[in-house]
Amino acid sequence: MKTLFEKIIQIYPQLTYLDFSPNIGTIQLQNDSDGKGDYIKSWENITYTQPTQEQLDAIN
Repeated sequence: MKTLFEKIIQIYPQLTYLDFSPNIGTIQLQNDSDGKGDYIKSWENITYTQPTQEQLDAIN
């Protein structure tokens, strides 16, 4: 099973680790350790739209 990060990279392979870096990245992923897993905390990337849950779920 792919991680949320891996799914996003599969949808947008042009993204890099810098896009997800604290303080300088435009995409923040978070896990609250509540058993619900990772989620997109914020998406401020102006080049790519935030993927929908349907898009993410379609990736194996």
